[in-house]
Amino acid sequence: MAEKEDWVMAESIPVAEADPKALMTKWTNVADDVALIPALNVRMRSEAGMIIIEVSRELFDTFGGY
Repeated sequence: MAEKEDWVMAESIPVAEADPKALMTKWTNVADDVALIPALNVRMRSEAGMIIIEVSRELFDTFGGY
Protein backbone atom coordinates (compact mmCIF):
# COMPACT_ATOMS: atom_id res chain seq x y z
CA MET A 1 0.00 0.00 0.00
CA ALA A 2 1.18 3.52 -0.70
CA GLU A 3 2.80 5.55 2.08
CA LYS A 4 1.53 9.05 2.91
CA GLU A 5 4.17 10.75 0.74
CA ASP A 6 3.35 8.45 -2.17
CA TRP A 7 -0.08 10.04 -2.70
CA VAL A 8 -0.62 12.81 -5.25
CA MET A 9 -3.63 15.10 -5.50
CA ALA A 10 -5.34 14.32 -8.79
CA GLU A 11 -8.44 16.45 -8.44
CA SER A 12 -9.93 18.98 -6.03
CA ILE A 13 -13.52 20.21 -6.30
CA PRO A 14 -15.69 22.31 -3.94
CA VAL A 15 -18.07 20.08 -1.97
CA ALA A 16 -21.07 22.05 -3.27
CA GLU A 17 -20.12 21.21 -6.87
CA ALA A 18 -18.91 17.65 -6.36
CA ASP A 19 -20.58 14.30 -6.91
CA PRO A 20 -18.37 12.09 -4.71
CA LYS A 21 -19.71 8.82 -6.13
CA ALA A 22 -19.07 9.95 -9.72
CA LEU A 23 -15.56 11.13 -8.84
CA MET A 24 -14.65 7.82 -7.21
CA THR A 25 -16.12 5.90 -10.14
CA LYS A 26 -14.08 7.98 -12.58
CA TRP A 27 -10.80 7.39 -10.74
CA THR A 28 -11.41 3.72 -9.95
CA ASN A 29 -12.01 3.23 -13.67
CA VAL A 30 -8.69 4.96 -14.41
CA ALA A 31 -6.93 2.59 -12.01
CA ASP A 32 -8.69 -0.42 -13.57
CA ASP A 33 -7.72 0.74 -17.06
CA VAL A 34 -4.02 0.57 -16.17
CA ALA A 35 -4.38 -2.73 -14.27
CA LEU A 36 -3.98 -1.29 -10.76
CA ILE A 37 -6.14 -2.21 -7.78
CA PRO A 38 -8.39 0.81 -7.17
CA ALA A 39 -8.67 0.30 -3.40
CA LEU A 40 -4.88 0.56 -3.10
CA ASN A 41 -4.41 3.40 -5.58
CA VAL A 42 -7.32 5.82 -5.21
CA ARG A 43 -8.67 7.59 -2.16
CA MET A 44 -10.99 10.49 -1.47
CA ARG A 45 -11.08 12.91 1.43
CA SER A 46 -12.91 16.08 2.38
CA GLU A 47 -10.97 19.06 3.69
CA ALA A 48 -11.79 22.76 4.05
CA GLY A 49 -14.94 22.51 1.95
CA MET A 50 -13.23 20.58 -0.85
CA ILE A 51 -13.49 17.00 -2.08
CA ILE A 52 -9.96 15.84 -2.82
CA ILE A 53 -9.08 12.80 -4.90
CA GLU A 54 -5.61 11.42 -4.29
CA VAL A 55 -3.95 8.70 -6.31
CA SER A 56 -0.85 6.64 -5.74
CA ARG A 57 2.42 7.83 -7.27
CA GLU A 58 2.34 4.73 -9.50
CA LEU A 59 -1.09 5.62 -10.91
CA PHE A 60 -0.18 9.29 -11.27
CA ASP A 61 2.97 8.43 -13.20
CA THR A 62 0.96 6.44 -15.75
CA PHE A 63 -1.11 9.45 -16.78
CA GLY A 64 0.67 12.49 -15.41
CA GLY A 65 4.19 12.09 -16.64
CA TYR A 66 7.36 11.58 -14.68
